[in-house]
Amino acid sequence: MNNTIEKVSAFITQERNGVKMLLVFKHPTAGTQIPAGSVEVGEDIETTAIRETYEETGLQQVKIEEYLGCFENELDQQQRIITRTTEVYIKPDLNAVPYKEKLTRGLTVDYHSTQEDFTHISYIEYEFDEFHKPIHIDYNITGWVPNECLSDKKKRHFFHLSTQEETEDTWELKSDKGHIFKPYWTPLSPKPQIIPPQDRWLDFVYEKIQR
Repeated sequence: MNNTIEKVSAFITQERNGVKMLLVFKHPTAGTQIPAGSVEVGEDIETTAIRETYEETGLQQVKIEEYLGCFENELDQQQRIITRTTEVYIKPDLNAVPYKEKLTRGLTVDYHSTQEDFTHISYIEYEFDEFHKPIHIDYNITGWVPNECLSDKKKRHFFHLSTQEETEDTWELKSDKGHIFKPYWTPLSPKPQIIPPQDRWLDFVYEKIQR
């Protein structure tokens, strides 16, 4: 359980009508956020930043302006991250009945205990309203996963990107999971409101991307 899962967050800016703007998008169930995601196996962090930008906003013409630093580990003591997609078992035994749904690589789960080669975890996925308050639970699973599928380290990298691509002020695109994302430009000042914990990411980079 020593592998580090790396994540990337992309802060994309553009000057529009003399005002520096930040690109965010509205997720239909998870609120307003910025492009972010997991570094895939064999992928470098710069490629991830550009790929996630395209997948979540549709922008194809972006330039990395600056590496803004990282959080060495976002996980607390009672959290783990899935390092490869895994079955979840009703007891710590590979011959036990698995749940229908698997946990995919990059998901953060709650840690409960360890028993030999297995760890007892739980994962809850909520649907949120526009104010990022939970409306109801979409997905709730508690069970056992092999220790080799977990890590206690999640490193997050931050990039500042820019684009000269001409866009509308707001637009829509379909995500790979069928959700409709609504990217839009918002003034960088005053500081935009985005979902937790991304608001902490914005605090970390805010002075740098204003330059």
